[in-house]
Amino acid sequence: MTSAAASPRLRGLVWALLAVTVAAAHPALTRLGVTQQAMTPLELATLRYGVAGVVLAPVLLHSAGRLTRRDWREGCILACCQGTPLAALIAMGLIYAPAAHGAALTLGLMPAITLLLGLIGGRHPARHAWAGAAVIAAGAILLTLLDLGAGGSALIGHGMFVVAAVMGGIYFMRLRGSGFSAMEGAAFVAVLSGLGGVVVLALTGGVSHFLRIAPETLMVQAVFQGLLVGVLTMVAMNRVIALLGSTEATVCLSLVPAMAALFAIPVLGEVPTVTEAIAIGAMVVGALLSSGRFTATGGPGFVRVNPIRCLRRLRAAVRSRSPILSRRDAPAG
Repeated sequence: MTSAAASPRLRGLVWALLAVTVAAAHPALTRLGVTQQAMTPLELATLRYGVAGVVLAPVLLHSAGRLTRRDWREGCILACCQGTPLAALIAMGLIYAPAAHGAALTLGLMPAITLLLGLIGGRHPARHAWAGAAVIAAGAILLTLLDLGAGGSALIGHGMFVVAAVMGGIYFMRLRGSGFSAMEGAAFVAVLSGLGGVVVLALTGGVSHFLRIAPETLMVQAVFQGLLVGVLTMVAMNRVIALLGSTEATVCLSLVPAMAALFAIPVLGEVPTVTEAIAIGAMVVGALLSSGRFTATGGPGFVRVNPIRCLRRLRAAVRSRSPILSRRDAPAG
C-alpha cells in the first residue's frame, strides 16, 4: 500500500477512534450525571442538544431558504426520534441499569432493529444479516435473564433502552429517505430538540433546578454532552464514512458496547461479570456479522479471502522475501 493510499485510511482510523471513544464514554458519564451529580434526564438531554443546536444553527439557517413545509415536518419527526426524547429516555434508563447494558441494548440492538424495519419496508436482508440479528437477540436475552436472576431491578431500564433503539432505527430509516444531508439532519435534530428541551424545562419549572447545578458539573456535562457527543461524534462519523466507507463505519459503532463496559469500570466502578461480558461480546459479534465482516465470500464490502491464493502467495513470499499479501489479496473494506 502506497503512502498516498495509506494517508486517507490512517486519517479515517483516527476519526473512527475518536468517534468510538466519545460514544463509548457517553453511557458512563450520563449515568454519572443522573445518579451522582443530581441532574435529571431532561436536563442532560437539553444540555446536549441546546449546546449542539447553537453550534449547528448556521447549517440550518443556510438551508432554510430552500426548505419546504414537508422538510420542516420531516425535521420535526427526526428530532422526536433522535433528539431530546431519545436522549432523555436513555438517561432515564441509566438510572435503573448499568452503563454497559445501556450501550449494548441501544447501539447493540440497532442493527437488528434496522433489519426488521427494512423487512417491514419490503427489503430482503442477506443471510449474514439474519445471522447477526439472531446473535444480537441472543446477547440481549442473556442480559435480560441475568437481571431477572438478580431481582429484575434493571428491567425498567432495559425496556427504555429497547424503545430508544427502535427510535434510533426509525431515525436512520427516515433520514435515508428524507433527502437531507447528514449535516442537515443533525442540525434539524440539534436545533429543534434544544429549543423543545428549553420550552419543556420552562413549562415544568425545571429551569430553577437547572440553574442550581454546580458550575463545574454543568461545564463538564455541557462540553461532553453538547460539543463532544452532540457535534464531534457526528462530524467524526461523517469523516469515517467518507474516508473508509459505510461498512467500516458500521463496524466502528459495533465496538461501542464493549468499550462502554470498559469506561464504566473507572468512572462508575461497574465491573461486568463474566456472563455479562459474554452477552455484550455476543452483541458485538452480531453487529459485525450484520455488517458482513465475517462473511467468507460475497459482494462489495465483505471480507473476501481465497485460501488457496493466499497459500500460494505465502510460499512465494517466503522464497522471494516479498510482501505476503498484494493489494489484490488484501481484505476488502
